[in-house]
Amino acid sequence: MNRLRELRKRRKMTQEALGKLIGVQKAAICKYETGLSQLPQHIILKLCDCLNVTADYLLCRNDDAQPPVRPFAPMFPQSANHTALLPVVGRVHAGLPMLAEENISEYLGVTLSDANQDEFFFMDVEGDCMIGDNIPHGSRVLVHMQPNVENSQIAVVRLGDEVLLRRIKRMNNQLILISSNPKYEPLIVNGGDVQIIGRVTEIRINLK
Repeated sequence: MNRLRELRKRRKMTQEALGKLIGVQKAAICKYETGLSQLPQHIILKLCDCLNVTADYLLCRNDDAQPPVRPFAPMFPQSANHTALLPVVGRVHAGLPMLAEENISEYLGVTLSDANQDEFFFMDVEGDCMIGDNIPHGSRVLVHMQPNVENSQIAVVRLGDEVLLRRIKRMNNQLILISSNPKYEPLIVNGGDVQIIGRVTEIRINLK
């Protein structure tokens, strides 16, 4: 008996996503969860590192009610390039912290190099304002949280209660938010309740 399915579901991960993190196929994860295949020692070590639990907890060798969960703890720290689970935020709310558990739809695995994973999150893209940059509705962007970006970089910006994905341009003390879809006019912001949340560093398009 093991707690693999329970731990995976707590993190809102699919079998496929977990398999990618530890280097096995989805079918292998299914077999591990159902007991059709024993967990090899090297897989146990990877799962414990990935899910941030002890082997005793994973294999039900103790009676602990809750695992020592730290969702944003780094995994595989022995390598400069390590795999990490980053939250997918369906909607970025005004103000920080914005990575509250109720705003997270799931976690995705990424490989980070010399980076603090607490500074990154994924965001679901709604609308067609950035299709000219190959960011269609339904895609996901990886965002590095930072208060400023360079001109022409794509950023997640909070404007009042609205969250926008736009290219940034500064001119004459004005902040210009530029869509890559010509049917949307640029937004010119002269101060007010505006905040740059972070810079887009990666785009993931859903091909389904």
